Amino acid sequence: MKMIKICMVAAILFCGTKASAQEEDTYETKNEIAVSIGGATNTQIINVFSEMFSVLGEVLITGIATGGHYIGNVSYENEKNIPPLSVEYFRRIDPTISIGGIAAFNGEFHDMYCNFQRNSGDGTATTISKEKVGTGKKYYMTLMPAAKFDWLRKKNVGIYSKVAVGATLIREREVQEVDGKKEEIHDDTDVMFNFQASLLGVEVGSLKLRGFAELGVGEQGIIQAGIRYKF
Repeated sequence: MKMIKICMVAAILFCGTKASAQEEDTYETKNEIAVSIGGATNTQIINVFSEMFSVLGEVLITGIATGGHYIGNVSYENEKNIPPLSVEYFRRIDPTISIGGIAAFNGEFHDMYCNFQRNSGDGTATTISKEKVGTGKKYYMTLMPAAKFDWLRKKNVGIYSKVAVGATLIREREVQEVDGKKEEIHDDTDVMFNFQASLLGVEVGSLKLRGFAELGVGEQGIIQAGIRYKF
């Protein structure tokens, strides 16, 4: 009977220790994956689209339409944006430092307009109106090696900072459409240096799944929020 009691106590202690170990193992997970959406990225702030298309803004549209012709420079209107999206992976190499990488993406779309000078029937007067003559598209694709520093790491909350340095591939294309005919007038690819420095990050949730928000500056945005999974 005494031996049975000893075995029961040992079993309870073993199960409790195992449960604690499992919880600790979960808490001490080495890997994490996160997806997020941000705002006010580097490429949005410096307005690369406008700067790189400034030369094109001086190009004269020469298409001729029945009863008139296009005059003046191209202007860009009706801007639409793909919000900055990011995916990141980190692996913890010690209790406070993790290393990994970040992939970020966003884009811009514009309509191209030009003045159209329409001839009158008697040839003595003209009417000028603004008409759409094409579209412009631009995509930013960024890859950055990164490091994450945990200042507070509890079971349900964490505080951290993050830094990343890399490059952005810029892909841009313009298509002119006059009189129903499409013509590619610009197709270019460029690369620029880029970074992300999140000074303050806060994550809250379960041991494995957490929501987070970050404040900083860079290609992921001045502010970003997302979901992180630890395993």
